[in-house]
Amino acid sequence: MTVTKAAYKKAREELLVMLVCTVLVAVLLFYVIPVLIKVPKAALRDDSFTPQTFPYFLGWVMAVCVVIGDIKYGAAFVKARKEAQANGCIREKGEKKTPHEIIAALMPWIIYAVVVLYGLGINRVGFVIPTLCMIPVVLVITGCRKWQYFLYVYLFAASIWAIFRFVLHVQLP
Repeated sequence: MTVTKAAYKKAREELLVMLVCTVLVAVLLFYVIPVLIKVPKAALRDDSFTPQTFPYFLGWVMAVCVVIGDIKYGAAFVKARKEAQANGCIREKGEKKTPHEIIAALMPWIIYAVVVLYGLGINRVGFVIPTLCMIPVVLVITGCRKWQYFLYVYLFAASIWAIFRFVLHVQLP
């Protein structure tokens, strides 16, 4: 069976999803449950079941499943990578990517960073200024060249603001 580039990418994505799940389960087990679920000291001493018992049980079940998934998808990724390299479907490390390929690979992260900055801006400054700044940034990043789209998005943002302000009587931050 020959591995295509799409099969290699799928194996890589599946492994990445499992690694993200591993991190999330670790955060659940070592931060969320012990820090956010408070247990009275008397309950720790007297009861065998506390408010943390069932969440810990589910967390450890998820941890076992995640470790099994990590092993399964890790092995599948290693196998797919070796076959894809043997077939010439993927590049060797020595080959350089073009600037367009680098930007295309980073585009989801760039958009994510813009959205995070927008959320931080809304919390710090309010709705209007971050929205006025974010719209042209996102449209330029995504390659939009028609000025009408800028107008449409600004009109949509203004209508959202007006609906919240005058119809729902909710003051946006």
